[in-house]
Amino acid sequence: MSSPRLSVIVPAYNEEKRIGETLKYIINYLSKQEYSWEIVVVDDGSRDRTSQTVKDLGLAGVRVVRNDPNLGKGGSVKRGMLEAKGEFRLFCDADNATPFEEIEKFWPAINEKNVVIGSRYMKGSNIVIEQTFLRRLLSRLGNILVQIILLPGLPDTQCGFKMFTGESAERIFPRQTVNRWGFDMEILYIARKLGYKVRQVPVNWYDRTGSTLQSSNVFLKTFSELLKIRWNGIAGRYR
Repeated sequence: MSSPRLSVIVPAYNEEKRIGETLKYIINYLSKQEYSWEIVVVDDGSRDRTSQTVKDLGLAGVRVVRNDPNLGKGGSVKRGMLEAKGEFRLFCDADNATPFEEIEKFWPAINEKNVVIGSRYMKGSNIVIEQTFLRRLLSRLGNILVQIILLPGLPDTQCGFKMFTGESAERIFPRQTVNRWGFDMEILYIARKLGYKVRQVPVNWYDRTGSTLQSSNVFLKTFSELLKIRWNGIAGRYR
């Protein structure tokens, strides 16, 4: 069997209530395209019926793999990227915060020299449902620190909508060491270290409800991971 043109990786943790709707939305879009595709759902050790819900749907072109124990979102994306077979590989969030049809903007930008990421902070982007003031404040502060310490010129590293070629994914993700929320910063840092250009594309984005994470906790953990990534770079661990 030939490899699909596109692999879609969907990391999921306790998403039984909305994973079905998200998958049907993505498939509704993909079924209208002329290229071949697959969807890889990575259940990150969910305590609910996320895996079984996906299996019960019986959707063609969708497979689910399960982490046991929980690895974190970064660990799930890494596993999905390396399990995937596509010529191009995109990961997106299970809550469909970035509508899947935004992928249309990525195709002109992706090639063997580029990694393409969605950005909520560019001209042409649109945050349809605003975050709370605290989340916006911590997000912007975090973005400033990321640009100063690690990734100058990238104001939004955390948008969960990123595309890689299969070749770049298989070079970048084996070098990934951060499994939690700072993994986005690390994979983009590794990409630049390996000579890829990170292209930014403005996207529409919806602040979905349902997250149980505390913004302040995520900020502190992500900041510590930012320092770890920087040290790894200085120590030459991404060569």
